[in-house]
Formats: sequence, C-alpha cells, structure tokens
Amino acid sequence: MLSNYVKIAWRSIRQQRLYSLLNITGLALGLATCGLLIQYVRFEQSYDQDVVAEDKSIYRVETLFYGAGHKSEHWATSTTGFAPAMKANFPEVESFTRIVWRNSERVVRYENQKFRESHVCLADSNFFTFFDYPVVQGDRRTFLNEPNSVVLSESAAHKYFGSLNPLGKTLEISTRSQQLTCRVTGVFADLPVNSTMQFSMLISGKTAPPRTWHFWYQHSSYTFVQLKPHSDPSRVEAKFPALAENYKTESTMRDVTWGIQLVPLHDLHLNPATPNEIEIKGNRTAVDFLSVIALVILLISWVNYSNLTTARVMHRAKEAGVRRMIGSSRRMLLFQFVVESMLVHTIALMLAVPMVIIAAQLLPDSLHLHPAQSVWADPLVIVGFLALWLVGIVLTGAYPATVLLRASPASVLKGRFRFSGRERSFRQSLVVVQFVISVILLVSTLVVYRQTAYMMNQRPGVLTDQVVVIKSPVNTPDYAGKIELLKKRINALAGVSNVTGSGSVPGKEVGQFLANRRFEASPADNRLVEMLKVDFDFIPTYGLRLLAGRGFDKTRPADSTALVLNESAVKYFGFTSIEQAIGQKIALETTPNQASEIIGVVKDYHQQSLHQPFTPIMLFMDPAFSWIPTDYYSIKFRSDNPQNLLGQVETIWGSLFPESSLDYFFLDEFYGKQYQADKQYGLLFSIFSGLAIFIACLGLFGLATFSAEQRTKEIGVRKVLGASVASIVALLSKDFLKLVFVAIVLASPLSWWAMNQWLADFAYKIDIEWWMFALAGLLAVGIALLTVSFQSIKAALMNPVKSLRSE
Repeated sequence: MLSNYVKIAWRSIRQQRLYSLLNITGLALGLATCGLLIQYVRFEQSYDQDVVAEDKSIYRVETLFYGAGHKSEHWATSTTGFAPAMKANFPEVESFTRIVWRNSERVVRYENQKFRESHVCLADSNFFTFFDYPVVQGDRRTFLNEPNSVVLSESAAHKYFGSLNPLGKTLEISTRSQQLTCRVTGVFADLPVNSTMQFSMLISGKTAPPRTWHFWYQHSSYTFVQLKPHSDPSRVEAKFPALAENYKTESTMRDVTWGIQLVPLHDLHLNPATPNEIEIKGNRTAVDFLSVIALVILLISWVNYSNLTTARVMHRAKEAGVRRMIGSSRRMLLFQFVVESMLVHTIALMLAVPMVIIAAQLLPDSLHLHPAQSVWADPLVIVGFLALWLVGIVLTGAYPATVLLRASPASVLKGRFRFSGRERSFRQSLVVVQFVISVILLVSTLVVYRQTAYMMNQRPGVLTDQVVVIKSPVNTPDYAGKIELLKKRINALAGVSNVTGSGSVPGKEVGQFLANRRFEASPADNRLVEMLKVDFDFIPTYGLRLLAGRGFDKTRPADSTALVLNESAVKYFGFTSIEQAIGQKIALETTPNQASEIIGVVKDYHQQSLHQPFTPIMLFMDPAFSWIPTDYYSIKFRSDNPQNLLGQVETIWGSLFPESSLDYFFLDEFYGKQYQADKQYGLLFSIFSGLAIFIACLGLFGLATFSAEQRTKEIGVRKVLGASVASIVALLSKDFLKLVFVAIVLASPLSWWAMNQWLADFAYKIDIEWWMFALAGLLAVGIALLTVSFQSIKAALMNPVKSLRSE
C-alpha cells in the first residue's frame, strides 16, 4: 500500500512539473537557510560549553560599584582577593580559580626568536583541573604547581620549538617592567574559536608574590567560582557587600559600596559588554532575531507548499472522489497526501544538505557558517532539525487533504466541488502572512543597514586616519631616555607630523580607573573616573577639540601634574559649566593631599564604538603615577607610502630596542574592528532576508500561474470583446496587490516595534523614520508586481482563439 502511494505521489510530481519545481525549490531553500542559521545560532550559543562538565555550576564574578544609592559601575573583572574570601566565608562556594589578564601582552624570547604574544596570563595552579581545556603534553594536575612554570598552546609550542619537545625548555618572558625566565611544563590544545578566553600561554600564579593573590584593590583578575549543587547565586550576591566591608581600606574606596554579579559561564559571550572584557561580545538580540528568521523562512516555504497544493486540489478532486466511492477511508486519503508531502520534503532535504555545505564554503569566514562538527554532532540539534522536517510534512500534507475531505464524494464526481469562502480567505490570509513577514524583513534590513552605516560614518571626534600605533618595548636600562630618543628620531622623519605616547588609544577602553574627587570635597564624594595617561603631544596628534582652557604645554613645568577633562568628566564632578571647571583642583586617589589643577576641557569623543555612551575621562601625565604604563606610541604621518615610513621606523627601533619585536597597527583599521559583529549581523540579515522574500515570491508566482490557468476562458472572452493587454494584466494582478497592501498596513507597526527592540542595545542610534516604511512598502509592491506580471502578461498575450478552442 505504501509503495502504491509513493508511485502515485511521484506520478503527481512528474505531471505537475512547474508546481513541483516551485515547491521543492522553496522547501529546499527554506530547509537550507534554516540549517545555516541554526548552525550560526548554535555556534553563538556554544561558547565555553566544552570547557566544563555539564553538572558544574560555574560563574564569573563581576564587580559592581554603588554610590549615592545607585549602581555607578559594572566591571567584568574583580580583585584577586574576592575568591579566597568568598571560599572562606560562603558555604555555597565549592572551589574557585583566577586568571590575571592585566598586562598580559608580553615579548617572549627563545634563543634568537622573539615574538610579542597578546595573551600571556598568570593563573591559579588548579586552572586546568577547574576547566577541561584539552591537554596535549604534561600533567594538568601539576604543571602549574611551581613558580616560573609556563604552559603553551600547540601553536605557540610549534612557533618557538618547531618539532622539538618543548617540555623542560626555557622562555624569556618580558613586559615593560618585568622579566621572567620560565620553564615549559605543559602544552594544551589550541583553543577553539568559541572560547571566551583566548590565551596562548599561562604562567603559574605562584610566580607572583603571595600578596598578589589576596589583594583587595586592583581589579585585574577574572575570577570563576563553582557553587555547590542547588546553591542560589543570588544569595551569594546578597551577602557579598557585607563581606567586602571587612577587607576595604580608605584607599580602596571605603565610601563606595562593592557588590558582585555571578554570571553563568555559558552566558558570558552573549551578555552585554562591560568594561575590561576580554573578547568581542556577541549580540543576544541579534541571535534571537536570526533564530526567528530561521523559523520564519521555513514557515514561508510551508505556506507556499500548502497554498499551491490546496489551489490545485480541484484537479485532484475526481481522483479523491473515486477513491472514496470505492471504499477508501478518510484516514487513507489523508495518508496519501502526507506521503506525497513526505516525498517532496525528502527530495528538498536531499538538495538542502549540499546547499548548506556549498553556502558555508562560499560565504565569508567571519560569518561563522562553516560546518561545525560540535554543532551538528549535538543530538539535540539533529533531533530538532528532523522534528521541524516532520512537522512540515504533517502540516503541509494534512491541510490540502482536509479541504478535499470536507466535500461529499457525489458533489466531487459531478464536478460541483468549489472552494468555500472560508477556504479562500484562509489561503489569502497565508499570502498576507508571507508578505507581512517580507515587509518586516525589508524594514529591518533598511534599519540594520542605516544603523551600521551611521556608526561606521559617524565622526568619532578623534583623528584615526593616517595614524600608525607602535606597542611599547620591554624594559631595558635607560628605558625613559631611549623612549624620548625614539620619539625624537621618528618625529624627524619626512612625512611624520607628530608622535605621542599614551596608556590607551581610540578603539580600546582606557581601562585605568581611579577614585577622585574635587579637592575641597570629602572622601565620601570619590568618583570612579577613567584616567588616560598621555604626554604633551597627545591632544594635537589626535586632533581633540579644546572647548575651554588650554592643552598641555612643554614650556610650563607645572603642567606635568595638571589635568585636561572631557565634557562628561566636567558634568560628573558637578561643575555647572566648562568655564567654571578651569582652574579648579582635583584630589587624585593615590595622592589625595596634592591638588591637580584642571587646565583644559576637550569635547567628548568616542574612545570606543557608538555602542558605548561617552564616559568621564581625565587626561593626565603626573610622574607620581609611573606605575601606570604608557603602552602605545602613535605616529601621525602625512606620507602616501606608510610602508616606506615603517621601514625607517623599524631601523630606528632596532638600534634602540633590539631585544623587542616591533609590533604595530593602523589605527583606522583597529578602530573599525569594533563594528565587526555589527557588519557580520547586517550581512547575515541582508542575505537571509533576501532569501525569505525570494521564497515568498516563488509561492506568489505559483499562485499567479494557477490563477491565470483558471481564468483562461475568461481572458479569451474579454480579449474577443476588446479588452486591452493592460486591462487584463491589471485584472489578474489587483487581487494579489490588495493582499500586499493589507500586509504593509499590518507589518509597519510590527517592524517598528521589532527594530526599536534591536536598537535598544546602542547608545547612539538612528531614528526610525516614516520613509523607511514607505520604501519597504514600495519595494514589496514592486516585487509582488514583477512576480505576478510575468504570468499576467503571458496570459494576456495568449491567442483568444486558442484559449476558447481549448474549452
């Protein structure tokens, strides 16, 4: 019986080649698109899932600061003192581990090789037993037990030692202020892309002085705790402020309340970014939107199939009537349509699989759409995808059969079967749903494109073009003198207009916070402010706009302890105007008895992307803060040949700092990387929105074809009576265009709400304007008209004699 139904289904598919092609193409594209988006969404949700056992409750301890009754700061980092105190005082805490990321960029030397490694971190000795990072060589239980021991990634081991066994070899690891000789005790597998932490080397935490690991001031540690089963993280969070009071001192902001937030490890990647993050965050809202698009595209392809199959039910009516007259049950007739749907879906699935593979290879790597074994090896993903496939088979097969089963066999055999008004309305409703979705996607694509373009083209208030940034060298004898000589020699090169040193550069958070106050205020008025260490040339090099006062002046020795604030800092300290701030005194946290004068105010500029609001920043160069490093030296150049200029810089560098590698980047490219995730999301949204609209048009084309076939005799009569081609095209198109206009009306408020939800993640955003809805509506009408007009014109141009003779 089943084989008989399969033969009938195959015969039906072959007889109706056009409609079968439209159905199979639409379903294949729907399944392929859904598969690609599931792959992307699951990848974004898969961060850090393989580094801990499923039964472990792992949380990152993030720091909260409260002042004057409200939360003033939320940092991804914590102090190294948090974890041991929590373990000693909170019974809910099972264990902990810490990794110190601050100053993790180091120059590593082995014999004559030297490379700058971005992430060489200190970690607790239990780091590799707390987390399940795969280990290639060494004993994970002991290889960080001894001071001056280091473990490397496979790539780092190969880079320094080639085919040699790295265990037991020594590396010279240097920063500007520290030089270590470390013995290699282990090798771990290269970290996957979907790992929040991307480190290349880990040094044993026992290398640092013991006080480093119980310090309650500098927030330089990423702290992870494991809670005991059934422990409530909110109870731990609630108890922490009282615990913190026992450890704080005056210098560590006794007048500010400290709290924590325990963030589940698996949520880190998609949670909103906070200061001191170690990765470029994903976007949970974007991932949710793309999840919806995956289901929507599949829904559109199911609607197409149901609409086209139901529209052609009249051609199958006599077949169904005969079957029912000779004793076929309603259940068997329903089963026949489900088998036909299963055959079409199976063919579509067979086409969708290679589509997914080919598309994943052709689309850019940055979209993370390459086939990921970890994603498709997940049984839940496979089961979920097959469940969607089966749901589609049942839904699209059952509805057309139900329409036929409503009619009596006698009326069907007499040729009196007609669609009821309810059935026609339902099919029209499905078309409206398709175009509601299409209009929402068109509006959304416009908004995403405009927002991305707005961020990319917005002037950040700081010059990033024609700036190359050099990373600071490691510490050497007469370091300060060599740095000044480096700047002087580079500044003398033809094509260089300025050279400046700073603790951070645009595109990177300042990262250095101090609790400061107005000099006459009490310690209770301390406020956390970002402190950007600069030199005399920083403001002119970066083209910061002075609104009041002046910049730093080399001819005025007192300026070495002066301050320049941005507008946000002026407001943050409570000055009523920028003019009032000039000449006022600020007490800096580590020198509270010393008055630092405000000599200038610069216009707010975007230190980071437009995702972030303006933050209070103080520019300073006080020699008392020598412990704050100058990590970057920026060269403003006029030359059209920067590579030639860099060659000259490399020569100067080699003569002064032969023990350090020269590492540099172009600032405009570095600054633009902040928008990488937004560009990725915009490209994904555009691609898959276009696919959804294309699939909707396939269904509309099929319905227009069927409508033209049904009205062949009517068109012939109208042409004989003198109807023009234009009037016939309008006749056949208007019914579909009415549905599109209804869709536009319904889709406009829905798309406005959806895009406002997405834009909520941006500190600076575009306004959603009326013309976006108008343009999306015009595009939808144009797309529908082009889709329908082909069949309409074809029908209108048909010889009326031929169409009437065929009757």
